[in-house]
Amino acid sequence: MKRALLGLGAAGCFGGALLLARPATGDLREVASWCLRPAALPFAWRALHDAVREGNADEAFARGQQIMALVPSWLDGHCAFAFRFALAGGNLAAPAPERVAAAHRRLLVAIAWLEAARAHAGRREIELLEILSFLPETAVGNEPGLAGLLPAGGAPALADAWLAEAERLGAGPAVREQRTFRAVAHVAALLLAGDRRGALAVLATAIRRSADVRDVALATVWRTRLEQVRAHLLGEAADLSAVAADARMAPLLPFLR
Repeated sequence: MKRALLGLGAAGCFGGALLLARPATGDLREVASWCLRPAALPFAWRALHDAVREGNADEAFARGQQIMALVPSWLDGHCAFAFRFALAGGNLAAPAPERVAAAHRRLLVAIAWLEAARAHAGRREIELLEILSFLPETAVGNEPGLAGLLPAGGAPALADAWLAEAERLGAGPAVREQRTFRAVAHVAALLLAGDRRGALAVLATAIRRSADVRDVALATVWRTRLEQVRAHLLGEAADLSAVAADARMAPLLPFLR
């Protein structure tokens, strides 16, 4: 009874505040949407899992977009859904030109999605740009035929443009080195989303990009760590003792047990 009275009192206070403040219609919509989000999220997640289980990449991405509309500031979610869509296998039995054209369409959609997510990234916009710079190269590694459909300069030119923007925003000239380290958190987000295939593809790109680290000794150690993680995820024998002791690998440890 006491709890019910407290609930009624809280509702009354909330209603009174709305009457006194006289919020604009847009503000009321925002309040209503925040109230509805916890109720809507479980249904959105269920629909996403159903689409993933059925192997429908377009439907899964659409469901991911619904989830991100409910939690627009979840940067890791934006990146995971975009990469998952861009790297989806598609119809492997289709003729090569058709398969490559479909991969190109998915890549363009994923890029546009992440570009739009910059509006919600806040202080993490530089991080988003670093992850975005991985996408074209990773997609080409996944579907080599894509290389011929990219603008002049290919994947490296696209990456350079986003990294230059990150520098302009304050990342500094070391941004090209930093992105291979940043990839660890992104790989963890993909694994959390159940996308092992995408995680392996990003790892392969991060291993290649470890060559950007100017300190040769550091680059060698980092590449070795990434290769050990990749081997483990592939089901190969790998000594993970050094990985477990490396604080930079902490986001991945829950997925390496």
